[in-house]
Amino acid sequence: MQCKRKGFAGVNKYNHSMPAPAACERVRDGERLGACGAWACAADDDLPLDPRLWSRHEVGEWAARRGARPERFPMNGKALCLMSGAMFAAREPSLGPRLHQDFRRRLAKALALQELLERLLTQ
Repeated sequence: MQCKRKGFAGVNKYNHSMPAPAACERVRDGERLGACGAWACAADDDLPLDPRLWSRHEVGEWAARRGARPERFPMNGKALCLMSGAMFAAREPSLGPRLHQDFRRRLAKALALQELLERLLTQ
């Protein structure tokens, strides 16, 4: 997989384009809804569904629940958006690839939900 900063972050082995880190900017401040933020809470861990809106504390909780040391991720969700797989691996060598995969899965889910909601609201 090759990564590029402009347009797309790369193409995976299934030939699907992956969003560039710039896609992290679509949710604006003040769009948090509900008690736990974003659109809803993820049922499995009670974190906001959209990881771009995670606070430093929520990033730490997410990392700790996956066996990582939270002090290695002293950042909010927007900062995690800018991290590559290699950057995750540098912070947590054994868990980095799985953390990166989990984060990108959550981000993709949030982006898909946001796109769906935008389409429904513009009809």
